[in-house]
Amino acid sequence: MTRLHVAVPEEFLFRMERTVGLSDINYAKHLDSVSMVKILHEARLQFLASLGFTEANVYGLGLVVTDLSVDYIAESFANDRLTIDVGVSKFTRHGFDIGIKVSNEALEAVVCNGNFGLVFFDFDKHHLARVPSGFEEKLGSSNLQQKIKARVA
Repeated sequence: MTRLHVAVPEEFLFRMERTVGLSDINYAKHLDSVSMVKILHEARLQFLASLGFTEANVYGLGLVVTDLSVDYIAESFANDRLTIDVGVSKFTRHGFDIGIKVSNEALEAVVCNGNFGLVFFDFDKHHLARVPSGFEEKLGSSNLQQKIKARVA
């Protein structure tokens, strides 16, 4: 079977932490793959919020997920503390990628790498939109180069 290997950005712009809850655990007593996708989704939304945006409003445009890739690398268990680092890459005319690395510091392991493909969408006109110039500028601002920390229970 061919394995998927998800590359993450070299530089991360956002960090959050999350504890693995009992409801995140599956029958094999480790972090469930569906729960991991939810954690990746939360990290993406928290990252956008740290920039002052929502998925429905980035300079008046929405964001649509076009694809999601997850490379599961190691296990995590109930009550493990995860560090989730988020960065951006691969800007195109209409979108960009958000890359995420999830680490378990106690186990000194990367748990997974994830990547979202996103495009900007004008929901009123119902068509793709170009990446707003202010968005790329905001990502390059010096205050974003410092890692922002958010705590998620």
